[in-house]
Amino acid sequence: MVNRIKQILINIFFNKNNAPFLIKNSKNIISGKKSFHNGNFFVKGKNKVIIGNYCAFGSDIKFITSNHNYDYISIQYSLYNNLFSKKPYELKSSQVSIEVGSDVWIGDNVIILPNVKIGHGSIIACGSIVTKDVESYSIYGGVPGVKIKNRFTSEIKEELLELKWWEWSDTKIKNNKDLFFKNFNSNEK
Repeated sequence: MVNRIKQILINIFFNKNNAPFLIKNSKNIISGKKSFHNGNFFVKGKNKVIIGNYCAFGSDIKFITSNHNYDYISIQYSLYNNLFSKKPYELKSSQVSIEVGSDVWIGDNVIILPNVKIGHGSIIACGSIVTKDVESYSIYGGVPGVKIKNRFTSEIKEELLELKWWEWSDTKIKNNKDLFFKNFNSNEK
């Protein structure tokens, strides 16, 4: 009976068949509209993550919003808390540590480190560790993540950033269907 209950709980919480899951606002997440993840989405640290509209995250995504302070003799928080009842530095909580633009796709098993901004329309390849800012409409990947290429020409990128379609109403998006079905990398006019 215990094994049966355990299997039911595993199916409810970890079954990828229930994905995608809406990213909801919480104590340290401020999410835009209609952004989803495919399971095991985790924010570690006390600082905040801002996520734009219409983002698509794979499974096993980790946002690490703060890091250990390495300027002192020990990096272990508990040593200071247990032996001195305080740290030699203040942890800044509630500040924004990671910002993700709108229409961002993050592949499976990605780690985003503190103080990173991910631009609108960018793609982060599976298994990447993002340690620095990611340009809008570019593709990044690797450990540490580096720019692989741009998604579009500079002209198209600027047009899309000015358009800010992710701020449109559902009706306006529907009324502009041709725009959303256009291949921006095709040479055909």
